Amino acid sequence: MKSKAIPHMILAVILALVAGVLTIRWLGSVRGTGEPGKPAAETKKIEVLVAARPLAKGARLDTTMVRLKPYDPEAAPLGAMRDASEVVGRVTAREISQDDPITPDKLLPKGAAGGGLDASVEPGKRALTVKGTKVMGSGGLITPGCRVDVLSTYNQPGKADEKVTKVILENIPVLTTGTEREVRVGQDGREELANTDFFTLMVTPEEAERLALASDLGNMHLALRKPGDDDVVATAGADVARSLDAYALAPTLPPAVAESEPAPADAGYSVEIIRGTERERIKLDSLGVMPAEEKKHANP
Repeated sequence: MKSKAIPHMILAVILALVAGVLTIRWLGSVRGTGEPGKPAAETKKIEVLVAARPLAKGARLDTTMVRLKPYDPEAAPLGAMRDASEVVGRVTAREISQDDPITPDKLLPKGAAGGGLDASVEPGKRALTVKGTKVMGSGGLITPGCRVDVLSTYNQPGKADEKVTKVILENIPVLTTGTEREVRVGQDGREELANTDFFTLMVTPEEAERLALASDLGNMHLALRKPGDDDVVATAGADVARSLDAYALAPTLPPAVAESEPAPADAGYSVEIIRGTERERIKLDSLGVMPAEEKKHANP
């Protein structure tokens, strides 16, 4: 019996070894290699241009400002630039952080000379500059980046001697401010140099028309807004009559009648007579002498 079982055992061992070898080879093929312990093939990465250091708005790029960084194809930003020759000499349209991928929307068009005022104007908007004063500019507190409301004072149509003030624009961003010296005619008729403040506002074409008209015909004022306050408030404007009505005096009340105080009981003249240790007070009136009302000992 034992002699017959030995061949069967040998055959089972051979089959087990063959199955093990086949299993190992199959696992190796699944991993992409027949060598155990070797990692599977990695996905091929692509190189994308990124900022080598923080870049300011308006910077002209050169080869030292950018570098290549590997990205997974699915993780690379859409339109990311990969050739340094495509960006060298171009100007940044906004600030770019370090290691931030370089994309076309972060650069000015090819041939742009620099990141001037035109680069700050949003699509569909216009930059319009108006003259002002220190009072109009809140004593120099209105600076680029602030938002303002524009008020203008006009002569009322058909009433040259009556004026009205109206808010014509709201929540307008200030792009730039500046001061220049201009020649003006002084009170004595002589020409003199004086400072003139300028404010450049970003407006739509329709708002630019209203702003230009207010600058030519009326007296303008800028009202500084709190950051984050985007509410639009409709107003009817103000003239002299409305202003006086707003501050009209309250209805006149009848004058208060002062209550008369009762006459003191001891009104009139009195005479005090002291005799030794006694003191007597005699009250007098217009008709004669009244009887004494009090008698008491005087203090020793």
